[in-house]
Amino acid sequence: MSPERFDPDTYGSNYDGYAGDIWSLGLTLLELYMGHFPYLAPGQRPDWATLMCAICFGEPPALPESTSENFRSFIECCLQKDSSKRWRATQLLSHPFLSNVDVKSA
Repeated sequence: MSPERFDPDTYGSNYDGYAGDIWSLGLTLLELYMGHFPYLAPGQRPDWATLMCAICFGEPPALPESTSENFRSFIECCLQKDSSKRWRATQLLSHPFLSNVDVKSA
């Protein structure tokens, strides 16, 4: 769940849904890459309060040093806490991380 859904007063009350989808995309890709939920230690089972605090008040997840710069940048564009700074889908499609993907045939 994106920061603006947990704390709309802080992160913007103009929730449009799409920015939250971009957040979810970034978080899902990061979880697949890391092999565990990125805001928690491997094997830790979260409760609602832990998740809310980690997402709204914690630092963004640290990516492994082996992460490519393009992937790191893509994830940073997706996980901007301020939804007005988070990239939109059309912007992400032109990101260098996706430069070798033929989205028309996908």
